[in-house]
Amino acid sequence: MKKFSFMLAIVMIMTLVLSACAPQATPEPTEEPQVEEPEEVEEPEEVEEPEVVEEPEEPEEVAPILEGVTIDFWHVYSDQQKEDLHALVDEFNANNEYGITVQPFDQGNYGDIEDKFNAGIQSGDLPDVVQAYTNALTDWYTVDSIVDLTPYIEDAEYGLTAEQLNDLYPHLRTAGTTPDGAWIAYPFTQSANVLVYNFTWAEELGFDAAPATADELREQVCAAAAANTERGGDFAGTGGLVYYPSATNWLHFLYAFGGDELNDDGTAYDFTSQAAVDTTMYINDMKAEGCVWQTESYPNPEQAQRKALITMSSTAGLPYYEAAFEAESNDDEWGFIAAPGPDGQLAVNAFQQMLGVVPSTEDQQLASWLFVKWLTSPEIQARWVKVGGYYGTQYTTEALLADHAAENPVWATGVQLAAVGPSEPQTFPAWSSVRRTINDAAAELYNATTEEEVLAVLETLTQTANELVEEVQ
Repeated sequence: MKKFSFMLAIVMIMTLVLSACAPQATPEPTEEPQVEEPEEVEEPEEVEEPEVVEEPEEPEEVAPILEGVTIDFWHVYSDQQKEDLHALVDEFNANNEYGITVQPFDQGNYGDIEDKFNAGIQSGDLPDVVQAYTNALTDWYTVDSIVDLTPYIEDAEYGLTAEQLNDLYPHLRTAGTTPDGAWIAYPFTQSANVLVYNFTWAEELGFDAAPATADELREQVCAAAAANTERGGDFAGTGGLVYYPSATNWLHFLYAFGGDELNDDGTAYDFTSQAAVDTTMYINDMKAEGCVWQTESYPNPEQAQRKALITMSSTAGLPYYEAAFEAESNDDEWGFIAAPGPDGQLAVNAFQQMLGVVPSTEDQQLASWLFVKWLTSPEIQARWVKVGGYYGTQYTTEALLADHAAENPVWATGVQLAAVGPSEPQTFPAWSSVRRTINDAAAELYNATTEEEVLAVLETLTQTANELVEEVQ
């Protein structure tokens, strides 16, 4: 019994000890515990690294392709025309992208330029660009003193586009090209020798239209001469046609009479045609009747004073006629007409003011062409025409001058007349020298009284002309 009690006590003690050593039970919670959600942490924005911008290297300054190239330009203009042309040159110098500088020089008239250029061929004192008629440029080309412009005109970068070439009046390329195909004379402007006619006075004399034939012209100028003879005083001996015996005027009437300067096959000069004889006798007969006379200088004042029904002038003389009529306070209607021939053929003596380039270095020649190209471009040409009194050489120029033509009807008539032509054979050998010979012969022809005397002068002229060709060749 005691033993049982003892064992029970031990068990109880061991139970207590084990209980004390066992882990405490977790009490059941009476409420659901509040679980705090973790704060949402925003992802940091990805910060782009700034690009490192490298400072651009400053481009090296490239000098214009013709920087420092200076070219001399000889021209024929003086007074206001000179100032206007030089202003255009200054504009080119300031704005051209090539670095070219042009120095313009007024050298007098065309004859003066020819003389100075001929002397320069011997001395070496020549310009880079020269203004001249085609006959002079042709002569200089034959002695290697003018450049064939074809390579420059056709150059892919600096030449003319197909559109620009097609814009040029077709006959002008022919007028500046030699028989061997060299394009030596580039057209600056055009003009023509025409008759200046007083429409108002002719109407008062009983003529309601300009003369359409040589006989009608003779009738009208003789009527004007008779009217002034009746007026007397300073008007006696005036009234008809003012005619100067020059190559320009004689050839003008020769064209109206159906003649020209060459033989039938165009291989040599021949001034002995019946048309040449008839032309001379027509003028001389009117002179004998008192219907043709001369003034001491240009006849602009006399025409404005009604001392001449008809005068002969270049269309470029328009500003001087306008000034003369204004000075006389004369509001007569006047304008340009062509010379009529016996059968009604109309003619003027058409001219082109040409530019040529002189042989030099490649840079000088390219600079010269680029200046010529700019100066003859339609926009620049249209500006020059307005102050120079000439006519353009391109269809685009004519379009740009439409308003100018509307405001200047006399000038506008010259646009059509210049196209009537013809032109002198300026690329035919020795024409420059032959023309001077015609100029001398014109005075002899004007003083001849019979056909025999006229024919003798024309035969001598023909012989001299062909001898000049032989000298050149």
